[in-house]
Amino acid sequence: MSLDTRFGRRKSVNMSEDIAQELNRLANLQRKTFFSLVNEIGLSALEANKNGFTLEDAVAAKKLMQRARKSRMVLVNQDLWYFASSQALKASKNRWLKLIRDCAQWQANVFLAGSSNQELIESLRRLLEDFFWDCGEVKVERLDGGQGLSLRLAFVPEMPLGHTHGLFKVFEGMFNVHGYVVTESSVNPGFLTVTFKKVSHGPSSKD
Repeated sequence: MSLDTRFGRRKSVNMSEDIAQELNRLANLQRKTFFSLVNEIGLSALEANKNGFTLEDAVAAKKLMQRARKSRMVLVNQDLWYFASSQALKASKNRWLKLIRDCAQWQANVFLAGSSNQELIESLRRLLEDFFWDCGEVKVERLDGGQGLSLRLAFVPEMPLGHTHGLFKVFEGMFNVHGYVVTESSVNPGFLTVTFKKVSHGPSSKD
């Protein structure tokens, strides 16, 4: 394969043999020629760049959306979600908090992972970046040599207290699954700080 340079000369561009074979296989599956598929990829790359992101970003976004759908997530208007969650807390506090806890414990096994505290923290950061679009500030610190964690989250100022309280139960439930219990917490509208301590065994889901 070769490309024209700005001076009219042709420059050889080597493609990995493995990549070429995979692209050729994909082209055959889609009943396209190898070069028509490459041109299609090139046009997609140009369109992505025009809109301010890369093909890598597009693939990551698609994976994220698929992950969200498999996790039974839906996109909801922010104001509607804040109102609905606050009303649910008022209408049936115990049932609502139980639903939040049950969901959080399931999500903890899906989204939080790692054999070390640092890996757990990194997976938490990815979760917040990917799904908590109304969170503008994230601060996570290890305490007591890794036996404790401090979580500080700042959301949009219009977030009501009822919704923020629900988020507190989300993170409490998720960290419970990984063997942490809450030792201190502060819940204010749109602002949440929680300190966790590692225990030898995670609390039972029946607790």
